[in-house]
Amino acid sequence: MPDTTDSASTPAGQGYKYGQRRLALNVRVLMAQHGYRDISKLYRELISRGCDISYSQFKRIVDNQAEKLNTNVLDALLNLFDCRIDELFITLDTPPD
Repeated sequence: MPDTTDSASTPAGQGYKYGQRRLALNVRVLMAQHGYRDISKLYRELISRGCDISYSQFKRIVDNQAEKLNTNVLDALLNLFDCRIDELFITLDTPPD
């Protein structure tokens, strides 16, 4: 079976196989909507709110390269952006034919 990875349509170049769904965080869009120009400012805000995460792990989350997500981090992002879980995540589907 040929590789059908499409890296152009997914955040941070993360590929997926056609026919599969993949969850991705919508953090970059939410950052722009809330006036965060870079992740350092957002990271400092999360830390000031008591979120315990390293900068490198947070960067992987923002870039959709994290393999695991802590519910405390998700809760902190939901509160910071004042959004619902379905606004924080997006589903990447098979592109239309």
